[in-house]
Amino acid sequence: MTKTENSGFLGRRHSLWLRKSAFAAMACGGIFSSAHAASDISSTLIRTCSNQLNGSIYGDAVLNDFRNSRFPSPKTGGFKITSVQQVWLALPSYCLIKGAIQPTSPGGIDPAVKAPDYRIPDINYQIYIPSQWNGKFVQLGGGGFAWSSDVVAAGQQSNQQFSPSIQGSALANYAVVLSDAGAGESSKAFDPQFVRPGRQLSDVPKQEAVKNFGQDSIKKSLDVGLYLVKKLTGIAPSDTYFVGISTGGRQALKAIANWPDAYDGVVAGAPPVDETNLLKTLEVPAVVNDWVVNWNSGAAMLTSLFGGDVSEQTLSDGLGATSRHLANVAIESGANYDGYSKLLDELAPVWNVKPGDLANFFNAASNQKKAGKKGKKIIIYQGTSDFLVPCTQAGAFVSKLTQKAIADEVNNSVRAYFIENYSHGFYNTNSLLNRLGLSPLQLNWNAVSDLDKWVHDDNAPAGAPSLARNASGGIPADQALSAWGCLAASH
Repeated sequence: MTKTENSGFLGRRHSLWLRKSAFAAMACGGIFSSAHAASDISSTLIRTCSNQLNGSIYGDAVLNDFRNSRFPSPKTGGFKITSVQQVWLALPSYCLIKGAIQPTSPGGIDPAVKAPDYRIPDINYQIYIPSQWNGKFVQLGGGGFAWSSDVVAAGQQSNQQFSPSIQGSALANYAVVLSDAGAGESSKAFDPQFVRPGRQLSDVPKQEAVKNFGQDSIKKSLDVGLYLVKKLTGIAPSDTYFVGISTGGRQALKAIANWPDAYDGVVAGAPPVDETNLLKTLEVPAVVNDWVVNWNSGAAMLTSLFGGDVSEQTLSDGLGATSRHLANVAIESGANYDGYSKLLDELAPVWNVKPGDLANFFNAASNQKKAGKKGKKIIIYQGTSDFLVPCTQAGAFVSKLTQKAIADEVNNSVRAYFIENYSHGFYNTNSLLNRLGLSPLQLNWNAVSDLDKWVHDDNAPAGAPSLARNASGGIPADQALSAWGCLAASH
């Protein structure tokens, strides 16, 4: 019999709140249904979300319908389903599929890795399909070195950020896919064990696991997710979005840089767009455990991102281990004393995102609008007090973005918010004391809903996170970015 659980994106802690909200929604004319225009597909999922799918194995060729010849998807070695659960006691009830995507290289043997006994890890994925589905699809990004592939826990975190109670839950009515990017145990904090020595330094960025973390797992997971959603619902999603913070924010921008035709829009929070330079310079600040700066719930956010308790010491240990591992990889790959920096320079094209990389996305957005179709949109948000990913990363990115593309295209396709007293996914304690009613994790802004509305209506009003310095979402001038500490003087 198919496994049944009392779980869901809002979790057991919120089940009573959900019942009250559902009652309030019905009393107010259906807040949930009007926000997401959800259809009841429970009768379909009863038939299709079955344990008979457990152990199913699929070849790579079944994904061809979700690929584009102009922006080709990376090939997989096929994929399998390892678990199917019907969760009926949640609101809404849902189907949860777990599985693994096999390496492209035969036998998992990577010729770019020096060790002959090394095997490329699978990409672990999970897919959530709600019984009340709005026909849309969200891909969630990871955190740290990729995050674990727990789509329900990730959905809970997204709802904590993006779900003002008056609007309902942010993701509950979307089909959702999440993967661990093939990082496996590296989804723990700052643990890039998936990066292995090559016979020479230039081999390292060619490794399948390294490319999976940097970019390839994004599209591999999307293709598998779209295939299985269509298989179980009989319907291809009408809209596809990517939503992520930290590494997930970088993944969001990498997704539309590499596969601009595959996504209608993204929400990118605190994106380390220049990740390799960040790894060269990142230091642990003394304020990690400072009560004036941090908050207990903020620590919970960081714990969820990095897979363990967060403190100044654990961050210091993690960053030190990262540097040592990558330096050892460089040396074992034939580099000299400066191998750490050289290795990061080699990884930059695979891991980083440059403003110019989004040109094809802007071109696609412009062409769609000329054809009278829906738009393609980008929402970026960044805390000006982020201790882990400095706001200079997002500041320099959006500043250069206006130089790399036609101004009208950027203005019509990008909203960027810089949030005062906001750190890496949570508000600083100082802001909570000065603004009554502000909670540590809640932005009081449903970014997913805003993105969806904006994709379908260029004139849709822009919401804004609490304490946003630029509530309109317009890209700030360099002078403002500099005043907020989000643009380096040498820019």
